[in-house]
Amino acid sequence: MVVLSVLLQPAVANAAAAAADARSLLDFSLEELSRVRVFSASRHLESTQGAPSAIFVLTRDDLLRSGVTTVPDALRLVPGVQVGRVDANKWAVSIRGFNSREANKLLVLVDGRSIYDPLFSGMLWESQDFLLEDIERIEVIRGPGGTLWGANAFNGVINIITRHADETNGTFGMLAVGDEERYIAALRHGWQIGEDQDARVYVKGRERDAGFSPEFEPADSLRDVRGGFRWDWAPGETDALRISGDVFDASAGIRENAALAHRVEHSGHNLLARWSRRHAAGNDLRLQLYYDVVDYESIGFTQDRDTWDLEFQQSLNPASRHRVVWGLAYRRVRDHTLSALAGFVDILPASRDDATQAVFLQDTFSLLPDRLDLVLGIKYEETDYADAAWLPNVRLAWTPTEDQTWWAAVSEATRVPSRLEADLTFFGSLRIGDDVEAEKVRAFEAGHRQLLSSELWYDIALFYNDYNNLAASQADGTLRNFMQGYTRGAELAVRWEPLPRFRADVSYTLLSMDLELEPGSTADPGLPARHEGLAPRHQLTARAMLELNEALEIDATARYVDELTAIAVPDYTQLDLALNWRPLDDWEFSFIGTNLLDSHQLEQDFAFSGGLPSQVERSLYFRVSWRR
Repeated sequence: MVVLSVLLQPAVANAAAAAADARSLLDFSLEELSRVRVFSASRHLESTQGAPSAIFVLTRDDLLRSGVTTVPDALRLVPGVQVGRVDANKWAVSIRGFNSREANKLLVLVDGRSIYDPLFSGMLWESQDFLLEDIERIEVIRGPGGTLWGANAFNGVINIITRHADETNGTFGMLAVGDEERYIAALRHGWQIGEDQDARVYVKGRERDAGFSPEFEPADSLRDVRGGFRWDWAPGETDALRISGDVFDASAGIRENAALAHRVEHSGHNLLARWSRRHAAGNDLRLQLYYDVVDYESIGFTQDRDTWDLEFQQSLNPASRHRVVWGLAYRRVRDHTLSALAGFVDILPASRDDATQAVFLQDTFSLLPDRLDLVLGIKYEETDYADAAWLPNVRLAWTPTEDQTWWAAVSEATRVPSRLEADLTFFGSLRIGDDVEAEKVRAFEAGHRQLLSSELWYDIALFYNDYNNLAASQADGTLRNFMQGYTRGAELAVRWEPLPRFRADVSYTLLSMDLELEPGSTADPGLPARHEGLAPRHQLTARAMLELNEALEIDATARYVDELTAIAVPDYTQLDLALNWRPLDDWEFSFIGTNLLDSHQLEQDFAFSGGLPSQVERSLYFRVSWRR
């Protein structure tokens, strides 16, 4: 009876959470937005204004008012991120080049839990859906993050931060229907268990229509259902405990060729527990454990995978002007993978039990208090797929005034071979990855951000990435590290607010790639150019936000994407519009149109793996949400 009474207890949001929900994006000044506190850049909370890295933050209000339905859609708003839809359910997302469905140089986290797929070191975005209402912010770090986040934080890190349970008290419901988004339905309930405990549960389902092709009948529709919970407990003034979990089942279609189509079944569940202790002196502790189970079934193979991950971190101030963060991490991955073409194509051994262990240390030394900081970091990491690696990091941040920061950095990172690269075997004996090693990058970065006035803010980052040991498929089918080269470019973000209820965001990305095969390579001579042509040289995004009154707001986003020469995708311009209306405090109605300038548009291709892409269609949908 006690448990039943707790579960049925009426949900009343606390005053702070209610006040935060009542503020829209335009209620925050540019100064407040430039000082959003982030965790991913240094593993402790710090202001984005002073962070010595290329960082961009998407807030919850960015997600909700822009009309996006997925995280990859939202990442189009971030400078330096390349996003293209391969078909109606699959995405290509990368940072600073090397983009494709098989992109494998980006680490994606949810509250610090890694969700990239070690089977091919990339992201299966079609199986990663979120209740956008529960996302607090998305932190995007452009550039290597190996010192803090380890292997595969190669070209960048995306960390999706979810909301504390005490910010989601009450009931929330949402239903969206449209021509391409057939339906998206979600229900969440949060309640206060006691003075120091809050919890929430949610369920979400969606179905997306197939894409368009003039040459074949697309079979790439998507069905997804998921649910989960989060419980937060603060037993004292310094301690906090969080336990959360999710379960999902996704079915994504794919057309292998004009005659063959099938569905990829992807299901799993996860459980995360985190304890933290925070002291006023800055000596903080954090212990996190998560367990993740994935079952993957495709036409070529099936995989069952269990992951255990344990991480300890401490932040302290051991001496005057020093802020030290250090930690230990251990990950265990057990999988069983079977091929549908056993004897011809196998993944051997079929079962593996792999471990990763790491220790890192980073010291931020204040050379001039509140003006000049030097960051020195190092990580040692051992994996079963590559030699042990030392991942260093040196950063400098100069803040001549509180409204501007100059920064520069040199860092290194690695990408370890994936399960497929290491163990794919033909005819029972020809192993393609016996000689493949970790890929390496050394990155040189510099940037400046400044709040010029209460109406204008900008952030610019320049980078030069030197790559070596890049894996390339040779003429005999084996993988060897016979490619090298560099990328360089610039990323600019500008935010302008000339009127109290109008704001414009503009971002521009310039990317140049120059890759080459090393002497002795037997790879296709056109392979470097193919990698270079999978990411656009120029990208430009302009977003305008206007509040006509307290109940009605308009959000418009236009984007230009340069041609993709490797897969014959011409340059294109698109426009998204969202009209949000709140006639009552508890209700919101949205009318949203995406890709409005063309009836259909090809954005990406499978590039290296099998499958036929489809074109993204113009989409109109209606969304209603209710909260109490």
